[in-house]
Amino acid sequence: MKFDVVHPYDASLDRVLGAFLDERHIQEKNDRLGHRNVQVKELKRDDTAAKLVVEREMTSSVKVPATLSSFHREWNSVRQEEHWFRKDDSEWHCEFRVRIEGVPAKIQGNMQLKSAGAACTNHVTLDVRCEIPLLGKKIAQFLVDDSRYKMEQEYDATRGLL
Repeated sequence: MKFDVVHPYDASLDRVLGAFLDERHIQEKNDRLGHRNVQVKELKRDDTAAKLVVEREMTSSVKVPATLSSFHREWNSVRQEEHWFRKDDSEWHCEFRVRIEGVPAKIQGNMQLKSAGAACTNHVTLDVRCEIPLLGKKIAQFLVDDSRYKMEQEYDATRGLL
């Protein structure tokens, strides 16, 4: 299951990308969102590329359906790996993967952070797949709903910190 969102920022591409790849910003954003045990495992950046790996514990943002209760834990260990690369002076792209420990699904996507003068826009595409017979679609739909909500929370937190 795929979905797309567009997040406009009233800040330059350099400022927003700088926040996305700043350990202090990452910690503050996760604190605001109530995540715990946040660890930046890897953060490398140069003029043309960047890699970010963040691990943290998160709770579900939407109600867990009864059919998925066997997969539910109050806190879930989540690892997010992002690979950024510069397309040109006004655009950066990112490919990312999210792994939730104990959840049999694949979550991946991409971002396109594009400059618009003094502002910029982040176009995010997320794809969730779960191949478990009978429950796969329900698991994927739950993860899509939860991810959509979390992405909006992160967007609001980032705008607040900029």
